[in-house]
Amino acid sequence: MELLKLVALQLITPLKLSLILLVLSLILQAISKQRIATFTKRVALFWVLLWSQPYASDVLLHFVEYKPEPRNEQALQKPDYILILACYYSTQGNVPEISRWAECSLQRNVEGVRLHNKSQAPIIITGGNFLHDSSINYSEVALSFFTSMNIDKKNLITTNEGTNTHEEILSATQYLENKNIWVVSSATHIYRLKRELAGITASTTFFAVDYHSKGSLEPYLTLPSQSALENARVAMYELMARVKFTLDY
Repeated sequence: MELLKLVALQLITPLKLSLILLVLSLILQAISKQRIATFTKRVALFWVLLWSQPYASDVLLHFVEYKPEPRNEQALQKPDYILILACYYSTQGNVPEISRWAECSLQRNVEGVRLHNKSQAPIIITGGNFLHDSSINYSEVALSFFTSMNIDKKNLITTNEGTNTHEEILSATQYLENKNIWVVSSATHIYRLKRELAGITASTTFFAVDYHSKGSLEPYLTLPSQSALENARVAMYELMARVKFTLDY
């Protein structure tokens, strides 16, 4: 299963898939399959050129990222808890602490701090031992982040478990059942979170962060971009995760 996941992760990365196809075209050419080799090479070039265009990845992300309805935060019901889903923290290299946090983690955590300061609701931190150094627990390093932002430990709850969204929700279910919850996660994850939390919470308000698209479908053309390739990978990963979620549940 892990091998299948690894292969799938490589195939959803546009640049890697294009390289694989180019290598395949060379092999086909070497065994005198000229027409198939030419076709494969053209597909490889088309694929990388398509997703290196920021507009192409914007369109894909537009239908993946969560678009919240306009709301007045002052009018929102005070939550019982604020749930902040895990993203990533690097355990490699000799770098300052702040540089270990992935962008998605920083945005989720900072938004969590803002919402806590606004509501004074306790924060639930999820995430287990899924980092490169498996001895380091994500919930524990996140706890240190929040205490460094002057949030009292009595307002912080860690589950210390979860290597994916489903496991994180399971680890926090005892705090979520029939409660009013504010949830912070990346915009691409909200669709699955809505389905995961249906029937568990009394009410759920989502605060999406870590947007990758511009939120507009107005066409434009620019030079190829490495960030566009990464944004396309993010969107394809989420679409694959949704398919897996649907098949599993």
